[in-house]
Amino acid sequence: MRRAAVRAAVHRYIQRLLDSREFNDDTSLVQLGLEKADIEDLIFHLEDEFGLTAFTAEEDHMLKTAKTAKDLSQFLLEIGRH
Repeated sequence: MRRAAVRAAVHRYIQRLLDSREFNDDTSLVQLGLEKADIEDLIFHLEDEFGLTAFTAEEDHMLKTAKTAKDLSQFLLEIGRH
């Protein structure tokens, strides 16, 4: 997986939730108005898009630690290496 493709997908999904509002990779997901359920949906959609499957423990950890779009991209890249 290419980092640029992962970043673009993360941004595309978040922008859909935000009605195309622009944001920075380091902007807090909470500041963008995303709730835990939104972040969980993002993770599932992104895993599906890239054909990835994370262990439940990995997803739970990500839900607790994902603070930014950059965090989501990093998570996808990490599980893509398995």
